[in-house]
Amino acid sequence: MERGLVVSCNAYFAQLGTYDVGAQQLSETAKLLGINASSPNTPEQLRKSLSQAAYGQGQAVASPFQMARVAATVANAGMMPEGRWITDETNSRTNPPAAVLPAAQSQLLAKLMREVVTSGTGRAAAGGMPVAGKTGTAELADAPSHAWFIGFAPYGSAPKKIAFSILVENGVYGGTAAAPAGLEITNAAAALGLIGGATQK
Repeated sequence: MERGLVVSCNAYFAQLGTYDVGAQQLSETAKLLGINASSPNTPEQLRKSLSQAAYGQGQAVASPFQMARVAATVANAGMMPEGRWITDETNSRTNPPAAVLPAAQSQLLAKLMREVVTSGTGRAAAGGMPVAGKTGTAELADAPSHAWFIGFAPYGSAPKKIAFSILVENGVYGGTAAAPAGLEITNAAAALGLIGGATQK
């Protein structure tokens, strides 16, 4: 898994999803994260494209906001924040974070996402606050692929962190088109004092 995640190997995750995880568990986890893994969003439908959905293709659909919550969940010891658009008292999204992953699994994913930036496909996000992230590609039928990069910073123990999700339309490769924006965002957040205090790199 470490190598598959760091180099973003679709074939590894296709086999993991098909032979080890299965449609039922992948569907349940996707629903916890608010992501549609198939259409209609049922395990029965997911089985038809399980190998593709296991690495985010096929009928899988997710918004940048949803993927930012995935990154925030990993950064937050497996607890998924609800997320909100409104920050004053009119905000209706006030539920506490929901448990999605055990803390140990979340910590392992965070470590591997850090390796994506230090030695994998997300190296363009290195060079400031320690970023943990994952590159991705959303294929289109008749146009160049969209480029993804999701992550959080700083990696490690810190009193203040941010999670982010970047989608560059028709950017093709997440590592070259989207990851540099992750570095810019985290460096700007650090300069503004919004994040900081990391103790691990």
